[in-house]
Amino acid sequence: MGNSRKTHRIPGVAAFILLLCLAIPAVPVVAGDPLDEAANAYPATPTAGWMDEASPPELQPTPFLDYPETSESRPPSYRAPLQLRLEDHYWFCRPIPSNGVNWIDIEYRYATDYNGTMSSHAGVDLPAKAGTPVLAAADGVVNWAGKGLFNHASDIADPYGLAISIRHDFGYLGQPLYTAYAHLRRIDVIAGQRVVAGQQIGVVGDTGETTGPHLHFEVRVGEDTFYHTRNPELWLVPPEGYGVLAGRIESSAGWLYEKYSYKLTRLEKGPQWSLLTYSGNVYHADDLYQENFAISALPAGTYLIDTWIWWKHYYFTVDVAPGQTTFVRMRSGISPEINPPLLP
Repeated sequence: MGNSRKTHRIPGVAAFILLLCLAIPAVPVVAGDPLDEAANAYPATPTAGWMDEASPPELQPTPFLDYPETSESRPPSYRAPLQLRLEDHYWFCRPIPSNGVNWIDIEYRYATDYNGTMSSHAGVDLPAKAGTPVLAAADGVVNWAGKGLFNHASDIADPYGLAISIRHDFGYLGQPLYTAYAHLRRIDVIAGQRVVAGQQIGVVGDTGETTGPHLHFEVRVGEDTFYHTRNPELWLVPPEGYGVLAGRIESSAGWLYEKYSYKLTRLEKGPQWSLLTYSGNVYHADDLYQENFAISALPAGTYLIDTWIWWKHYYFTVDVAPGQTTFVRMRSGISPEINPPLLP
């Protein structure tokens, strides 16, 4: 990942996208405490793009380009919020502008441990250069700004370093929704300040427990803590022509396999990834998908999934659609299911 270096956490622990994100209508400010306003608003979900139309548009794949992982030349993101199906929730803009490296570090995804050398990851890393603007992912109120995010108490040794959390003006399944931004070089907002999607809130740095500049980004549901995260790859709006693959690899009785290996190959053109399912004690699966893996920013097209579950070899193709999540379920001894009904 170029000059990106990884974060060691404590145990358990711009222009184009800016214009797109600003298209999200802001929630009017009324008299009273801003945090109280956010609390009153969180049961409502954002007005997702195209959800009010009788039939959503058919988004088109983008021509595949062999971008190196450090390239800054990538397609801009779709307009956020984007929700072509009820189970998807691409409600957040990417927190790094599209003219910078706003791609997730594929070696240290959510709920992975970087080949056993680090603790389970509670978010994702975007290996942008130091000084790159950091943007608010959606409208809300700053809940924390400074050092000490882990315990919400001033602490110069906090592993997050200079960090921000935002409580958003909408929630998820009746719970408040937060995003967190860590390892900043500079913070441009204060606690209690209202921000809008795409607004600069700080710049990328390397403060806290980290060995190099990058942005650590988290999505938190219910409480603003390290222990209430979800996979940001299911929340960040994809680039134009790109989609997301998520799924479950499980036993015949429905038990999820942790740190289980599988391979993913794009058939048209592209690399092969050797990946692992979630592991560790801090991750939470999506309330609807109940997944144990998710890979975002995949160019739309046909992919080959290759894995063994005990004695059965799973070797099948799946089409990743642009602007939405394609879901697969692989159970021991049972044929794979593509976009099955979601679990209760």
